[in-house]
Amino acid sequence: MTSDNNNSISEDSLTDNQSLSPWDFASDSSIIVPGDHRKQQKTRKLTPNLTRRSHKKSRGGCISCKGRKIKCNEEKPVCQSCSVKGLTCIYPTEQPTRKSSLPLLRRNPATAPSFPQATFSILDMRFFHHFLTIAYPHLPVDNDQVWVHDIPQFAEQHEYLMHAILSLGASHLSRLTGVDYRKESLVHRGHAIAGLNHALSQTARTYGESDAMLASCYALTFQASYMGDGLSDFITMIRGCALTTEKIHQEQALTAFNLQPDTHINFMASRLQHLPRVDPRLLEDAYIALEEIRPYLADDTHLDFHDALFDVIVSLQTSPASGYLRFIDLYGVWYELCNEAFGTFLDGNNLVSQLLLAYFVGIQLLMVPLATQESSNRADVSRVRVLYGIIEWAENIFERLETSDLEAHLTWPRTIVATAVAEINGEVLQLPPVLQLHWSSRDITPQTTILDPPWAEIAVS
Repeated sequence: MTSDNNNSISEDSLTDNQSLSPWDFASDSSIIVPGDHRKQQKTRKLTPNLTRRSHKKSRGGCISCKGRKIKCNEEKPVCQSCSVKGLTCIYPTEQPTRKSSLPLLRRNPATAPSFPQATFSILDMRFFHHFLTIAYPHLPVDNDQVWVHDIPQFAEQHEYLMHAILSLGASHLSRLTGVDYRKESLVHRGHAIAGLNHALSQTARTYGESDAMLASCYALTFQASYMGDGLSDFITMIRGCALTTEKIHQEQALTAFNLQPDTHINFMASRLQHLPRVDPRLLEDAYIALEEIRPYLADDTHLDFHDALFDVIVSLQTSPASGYLRFIDLYGVWYELCNEAFGTFLDGNNLVSQLLLAYFVGIQLLMVPLATQESSNRADVSRVRVLYGIIEWAENIFERLETSDLEAHLTWPRTIVATAVAEINGEVLQLPPVLQLHWSSRDITPQTTILDPPWAEIAVS
């Protein structure tokens, strides 16, 4: 990736050695002196040619001396000043500190994220802030407040969730700015997956644990969509979302998320009639191309996934709403596979699966304008760059199949990807639009809203 000159923060100023301790954000709180002590204070007015003599702050002084802003000699049980003035000498029982509002700070070493030596890097702070303001998932739908308020709190008790959050923030920020944060993102991703696998193996659940697992699955799913080589990870985490949701339903676990089976459909009900239509020429070409690859399908998994792709195209020809609903069902094919069949389907040497996934990526891009309705309140045209992640998915498949007999059947997905890239770059199109961007004649700022890539809700009834 190339560096983006519009970056608001100079990346040269951020080094791996820069870190902050939680205590860097804490300072002594002001001591509140009881009213009877305040009454004994007298205002002293200095003559014009004199100034108050400075002295070192007394960190462990008594309350009376602090209230009168004089140096305390800290003698116990009664300091010298209080003894002379006949005042009651009381020392604070503990040194007060201001509690930070930053969720990342390690307030309780026993439960908070164990960053090395109770520190975290400035980049991690930036990734976390980016997650909270821009990059948090819009799925499950209508749960934005949970992502912003509840999930960061759960991350204090579940380190793997914090790593998932930071990994997502790093990958999303990398796509938006052009600055390469892949190393940081992959390190956090590795810790997140290891911790998530351990959490899933446990049986006892307290409040927040189920949310931590599901939030990690969704965060890692979205994060994989920004990785050019993350298609297999994305599909695996989609399956993880479904399995975790099912586990939550079976255990009847309390969650902050709203996970009712019909939530997604009910949320989208009023929006379905306003979805934009996909150009019929693109759908007709997809229909023909999918028919042509049918003879290559080698097993039941290929047949089922091909049928699911075909159903989306046929339904989109009927109406955008019908196509959107079929698109949601598409992900169920992966969820319903046994482990062995799932592993076989994802094998990079399974060229027929790779061909089907090329069509899947093409359909993903077709669905982008429809999926904006899932989170229209988070409209931000600048985020169109994140789509390069799934574009790179397709390009990797094209490269893998270029020496095989199946390469001839990549015409339709190649056309879809090339058109999407041209739209993102503001080029004049020779073919029907895929992303349905409309460019101004004076600049290259997209005038329609593009959100994150469209991932269907994984709800297990």
